[in-house]
Amino acid sequence: MNQALACVVGDLSVVRALGMRGIPVALAAASGSLPSLSRYCRSLVSTPSFVDDPEGAVSALLEWTRLQHPAPVVFYQGDHDLLALSRHRERFTSHAHCVLPPRRLVEDLVDKLRFAALADRHSLDVPRTEILERGSNHRRVLERWNHFPCVLKPTLRMHWFGSPLQARATGTQKALRVESRTELLELLPLIEAHETSLVLQTAIEGGEDRIVSYHAYVRPSGEVVAEFTGRKVRTSPRRYGISTCVEITDDAELKHYGREVIERLQFSGVLKIDLKIDERDRKLYILEINPRFSLWHHPATLAGTCIPELVYRDCVDPDSPLPPRKLRPGVRWLTLRDDYFAFKEYRAAGELSALRWIFDLATTEVNEDFRLSDPLPGLAGFFGIALRKARRLFTSLLALPALLATGESSDI
Repeated sequence: MNQALACVVGDLSVVRALGMRGIPVALAAASGSLPSLSRYCRSLVSTPSFVDDPEGAVSALLEWTRLQHPAPVVFYQGDHDLLALSRHRERFTSHAHCVLPPRRLVEDLVDKLRFAALADRHSLDVPRTEILERGSNHRRVLERWNHFPCVLKPTLRMHWFGSPLQARATGTQKALRVESRTELLELLPLIEAHETSLVLQTAIEGGEDRIVSYHAYVRPSGEVVAEFTGRKVRTSPRRYGISTCVEITDDAELKHYGREVIERLQFSGVLKIDLKIDERDRKLYILEINPRFSLWHHPATLAGTCIPELVYRDCVDPDSPLPPRKLRPGVRWLTLRDDYFAFKEYRAAGELSALRWIFDLATTEVNEDFRLSDPLPGLAGFFGIALRKARRLFTSLLALPALLATGESSDI
């Protein structure tokens, strides 16, 4: 009997988490995608981008699922993937398995504007928040806001990176820190020109290493099948950046807190709750709740808890006993290229020495860029970077004679 494929709309972390547990994986992505080179990837499902063409991506994925026997299990890792699959969930019912949270919760959790209202309804501990709805009178709101420092971030990230407003941040920061009312009012033209509504929120003080997370898989009955906790070690940029190094933990207090949130929301599916401990009063604040799979499932699998596998087995054989789980805290994950940039910034701030960083590299269980057991994606990525740099150098060399000639003529 053929084994059902796990179809991943995502990156290497979920592909490897499933593959390491002996589950055959198909990747839904554009041709040439690096995760398709993984030894765990059996086939590539060519789809348009879920960001640029969600309707086309869903149709291409659906066409593929109709040809699969037995029905595959679909996994999603980004907000765009999740929204597209959730909004078309009925189309997949006969051809694939896809564990999704309730439809309204998906929309409420992904959109920061709706999340603020959800947090208020359920009395969740979130930072003080003001929504800057597109087209409203922003100046009046900004003039009465009196909670500094604060952060400005988008309700949906799809129009954030590359925008003039995000350009005021550092690198790939997911939010923009604002220290004063004067600085906030200076941003007014950019706020009004931004393509989506924005969230203004009190800053929770302390480094990104004070961000912790709760992860769980919850059945529709409310049963928490599996859970683990984690903490960020480094991000790039150093403030409000993307995770470059994380660690699996086993925090009993955080698990209790996470279960309370699940019960309040009546949540089912897979989720990650990001929280931050304020260095001023050590109070725990919820930053966001992501109802999807994430990079954390790769290190958690090595630590003994593979949530994607449990979801897969619930879908293909719900009556079979689930494998025993015993979590081993302390497992770390990093992505070498991004963590190198993080290291340079942390070293400049006097928070990390070269020796300590090298020790981290040598002792970290998961280096996502270079896995000896799955080397091709990392080698291809390295070759791609080298090729792009060589092309830029070659272009510069070709332009050199013209530049020299221009310089010579200007001296005559």
